[in-house]
Amino acid sequence: MNLFFRFFSLASFSAIFLARAHAQGGPPMITDDPGTPGNNNWEINLAWTDTRTPGSTEFGLPLLDANYGVGDRLQINYQASWNVLRDDESSASGYSDSQLALKWRFYDAGEHGLQLSMYPRVTFLNPDSASGRRDLADPNTTLLLPFEVQQDFDLLSVDVDFGHTFCSHAVDRGWTGGLCVGREVVKGFELDAEWHTTTDEKAGRSEQIVNFGSRYDFSKHATLLLAVGRDLSNTLGPKVSLLTYLGIQLRM
Repeated sequence: MNLFFRFFSLASFSAIFLARAHAQGGPPMITDDPGTPGNNNWEINLAWTDTRTPGSTEFGLPLLDANYGVGDRLQINYQASWNVLRDDESSASGYSDSQLALKWRFYDAGEHGLQLSMYPRVTFLNPDSASGRRDLADPNTTLLLPFEVQQDFDLLSVDVDFGHTFCSHAVDRGWTGGLCVGREVVKGFELDAEWHTTTDEKAGRSEQIVNFGSRYDFSKHATLLLAVGRDLSNTLGPKVSLLTYLGIQLRM
């Protein structure tokens, strides 16, 4: 683990335990939360992502994550990106898969109380896309059925998500889960840390990710999003040495 990553880890955990609580999951973190934009409101995340494995780097330029609120407890989501994949010998680019999702917060005990939601999402290859053959997208349609839990405590805010991926191809079936903790250091600025895992169907092979992020509110309608992480271990595929997310969230 390099010096920058050690420093960022120490700073994040120090801030989490020394500041006051209220934070959230969702971008730039992998672990999601039960929050929704509110009735007739848009929440649009535009980001640059960078995933590095031995011999290759994949960029999302940009990643679009668009969310629309229907009532106070429902959220419609669409997500896709333009991917650039580079290795030592070649480069390819094209559209990623598309994701359609619907979040429903079915239990809500208030802003700082227990909140529960479910967030089913379908990921599919865009029609006539060649990205599946070029390793820029998964050619198989998958359904992820996750649940999200959030609770604020005196010292920190905790988000947990967990779910199962369904697919006709066994290689894409499996389990996913995450734990994200965070605090608002000062009003409009928060720090978060998470552990996230993905496993195969029998939970025999897995990817373990540690990730640290922050959010900074420029204004009532715009927030800077930043996260950096890496794999702790990975027996599902190539080990990720660097995972970064830099973006902006626009609320309308």
